[in-house]
Amino acid sequence: MFSDLGLHERLLKALQQQRIEKPTDVQLEAIPAAIAGEDLLVSSETGSGKTAAYLLPVLQQILTEQGPKEGTRALILAPTRELARQILKSAEALSRFTQVKCALISGGEDYKYQRAVFRKDPEIIIATPGRLKEHLEQGTPLFDHLEVLVLDEADRMLEMGFQEDVSAIIDQCNAERQSLLLSATLDQPGIKEMAAQLLSDPKTIQIGSDRPEQSTISQQVILADDIKHKERLLLWLVENQPFKKLLVFSNTKAQANRLRGILRGKKQRAAALHSEMKQSERTSTMSAFRNGSINVLVATDVASRGLDVGDIDLVINFDLSRNSDDHVHRIGRTGRAGKEGLAISFVTPKDWNHKVTLERFYQTKFEQRTIKALVGAYKGPKKLKSSGKAAGSKKAKLKAKAVAKANKKSPAKAKKMAKAKKPVLIDGFAPMKKKKPK
Repeated sequence: MFSDLGLHERLLKALQQQRIEKPTDVQLEAIPAAIAGEDLLVSSETGSGKTAAYLLPVLQQILTEQGPKEGTRALILAPTRELARQILKSAEALSRFTQVKCALISGGEDYKYQRAVFRKDPEIIIATPGRLKEHLEQGTPLFDHLEVLVLDEADRMLEMGFQEDVSAIIDQCNAERQSLLLSATLDQPGIKEMAAQLLSDPKTIQIGSDRPEQSTISQQVILADDIKHKERLLLWLVENQPFKKLLVFSNTKAQANRLRGILRGKKQRAAALHSEMKQSERTSTMSAFRNGSINVLVATDVASRGLDVGDIDLVINFDLSRNSDDHVHRIGRTGRAGKEGLAISFVTPKDWNHKVTLERFYQTKFEQRTIKALVGAYKGPKKLKSSGKAAGSKKAKLKAKAVAKANKKSPAKAKKMAKAKKPVLIDGFAPMKKKKPK
């Protein structure tokens, strides 16, 4: 029980109001250590309660210890606006019965307004690295007396190229602070370097493995010929697969907008979410998705982390994610809090090997599903390697090598070679033909 962790009565009251009774594994390990003042390096799977695992100790310190007369007491960095807003929402819910002030500093909001926010000295600031660095360069925030610095989703910050911004922010913070670093994986390149700069003699907490079981999520794959076939499959699933809320992932903003248009054309309550939208548009879209005004959201990976929406029971990967970590976070939007979820991924010929890589990552075989009304021509690779990946043709490889070589000298000639069905000249001579037996 949370009462056994020595938390302030006002925090216990907030937890009780939210009907959160039993701490998760990561909370049981992280909260006492953080309250004791230790630096932490934490890795835990999606949906395990990491946010409350650091927010509760931060609030506990603010409520029980005398703070400085000015300046921020706790700074939380998040890689995306959506995750930052979700953290703010959680912080406000947990601090509801206190006088603690929380503020959000992220891109897409008025710069002058944010400067005014700093002048009010909120105890907790949740920020994205890029916008906070801009304010630091103008000398606006005061982190000389900062007590706690938290880096949430540090692996995602590295992927998004925020390492220099984060390093610059760390250098501006009180050197005597407590620091917490949270990441979905501790094996990603750069995490150890960031941890070395941020943490001092940290306690490492790793709940589960980097290959999450996610036993409440069923994973299926549907083979598809091309993008048009995938669009027909998506429409069929939206019309025939039962769901309360559906999250569709696309790898590009243009694709997300296109799919939203196709779905709306079929009278579906759909919207898109991506980084090129104004913050006000993103906020209103998420509000509509949460309250059920829309029930289909087409998003890029901006929504794969930090998106905490109840009742998402179906995730469709229109495009397979570019890496295994993103796939984990995508499907982790469903099957939360012990509920059942379904994740369906469309697999075209170029996606097959990546699908096999994901299966090895999860140490399981995904269920292959066929929509009888939309059976395509692609049935999987004709030949497989022992690993399960597609076996390439030697002739195709030789042709590709020859085309690449020709392309350096004459793109026009290379184009003709690529279309040609005759044997490709590699060294100036055509391949020897086998003699037919007499």
